Amino acid sequence: MGWCAEWLQHPDGSPWIFTDEQARLTLWYFSLDEDGEFNYRQAVYQALKGAGKDPYAAVLAIVHLIGPCLFSHWDDEGNPVGMDDKSAWVQIAAVSKGQTKNTMKLVPSLLPERTRKAFGNVDVQKEVVYAYNGERFLEIISSASRTLEGNRPTFLICGETQHWIPSQGGVDLYETATYNVLKTPTGRFICITNAYEPGEDSVAQRIREEQEKVWAGTSEDSGWLYCSREAHPASPLTKEWAPFILELVRGDAIWLNIKNIVKSMADGTYGANRIRRMFYNQITASSDSLLGPSEWGGALSDEPKYGTKADLNPGDEITMGFDGGKTDDATALVAMRLRDKLLVPLAIWQKPDGAAGDGWHINEAEVDSEVHLAFATYKVRAFYADVALWESYIANWSEAYREILLIKASPQSATAFDMRGNQQKIARGVEAFVQAVIDKRIRHNGDRLLKVHVLNAKRRRNRFGLTFAKENAESPRKVDALAAALLAFMAMNDLIESGKQPAKQYRRTLMQT
Repeated sequence: MGWCAEWLQHPDGSPWIFTDEQARLTLWYFSLDEDGEFNYRQAVYQALKGAGKDPYAAVLAIVHLIGPCLFSHWDDEGNPVGMDDKSAWVQIAAVSKGQTKNTMKLVPSLLPERTRKAFGNVDVQKEVVYAYNGERFLEIISSASRTLEGNRPTFLICGETQHWIPSQGGVDLYETATYNVLKTPTGRFICITNAYEPGEDSVAQRIREEQEKVWAGTSEDSGWLYCSREAHPASPLTKEWAPFILELVRGDAIWLNIKNIVKSMADGTYGANRIRRMFYNQITASSDSLLGPSEWGGALSDEPKYGTKADLNPGDEITMGFDGGKTDDATALVAMRLRDKLLVPLAIWQKPDGAAGDGWHINEAEVDSEVHLAFATYKVRAFYADVALWESYIANWSEAYREILLIKASPQSATAFDMRGNQQKIARGVEAFVQAVIDKRIRHNGDRLLKVHVLNAKRRRNRFGLTFAKENAESPRKVDALAAALLAFMAMNDLIESGKQPAKQYRRTLMQT
């Protein structure tokens, strides 16, 4: 960072100084392990509109072109010493050349004349920058570029990846360009993005959803550094609250005029979701989503503190919902605590990323054990389990617990509920569930994988009303945990409507257990 202050300048001619937030991101991105290897080869910098992502990216491009961007050795005091990359080949990529201009046009103003002379007569042209008399160069590329295959760039900036959608060639560009840079032993890349719109299947969305899986513990950490300052999902758009929220979201991007942003937010020509993406840096749902991030986030329990999440206690009265798969679909067991209507996943199983389609199978004995453990741990008052694929197990659960469950899931079984054969009841249940989430009459414990499944769900309608499904039959984005949560919710409602209470004998048995 000292090198940047010495050799680069702001457009106003003052030395280039990182903001505190940019400095933190830079230090993390250039952090090393004990062997002098970079901890991160790939990163995402997501921020609200106007937060300075393009100037930051332009500085990184110049540093990787002529600056000390590689590890050389440890000095006598154990501090890392950097060196420049003599084979530097830097690329700034976007789906169209026009989108690279925001970054590329800043490069000339960052390079004073003395710097250009000191580093081999740096020659700045419209679409390429040469250094050391042409031995190193920085170029722009797009999805229309024909010669990307086989390139071996040393550093790559992926600009505005929220626009890198399949129909624009964005996914192909990403796969080719990042593969090229990671072929180089020290090659790295960073994605600069605004909040994406769910449903467009952009590169920004794909990366974020994979990170959600990592954070949920269902995928291995693949080495991403992800930096994003986002407003809380339940943040209001009112003129009273917006200045305070924007102050937090902009961080140290103090050049952003909050009063002007608030005026823009009041412009009726912008939709609420677009405003949240642009200024609150929130990933808001597409119009066909069953529930959006703000709605689901608004139903988060008030109980979690300091990074922990609300959970059940042994002996809690609960209802349970179960939705099961065997190979591709996920399997989920979700509880609803009766005293405060708190949703808590007891277990969610799904095929790990990278597992062969026919080579992975759910451990049925483990699922069965989890169900029996729930009955042994909690006071289960009602249990609705979708019958598809799990008929024999559900029949066994019904036989084992029909005497202690207060209501039956169907006339024939204490636990078996046919979601496909009860479309009218499902439609009523979905509508009630969605409204209960929006009204915050039910809460959840913040489980990340449940959140992924909820936000994957798309609105559908049957002849009785609202329902939900995956975006398409072949989609890998699961919704099974939402189905289990819905069944637990419906079981709770039916139990309340029944007015039934546990028998004294059952209460004594539970106390002894």
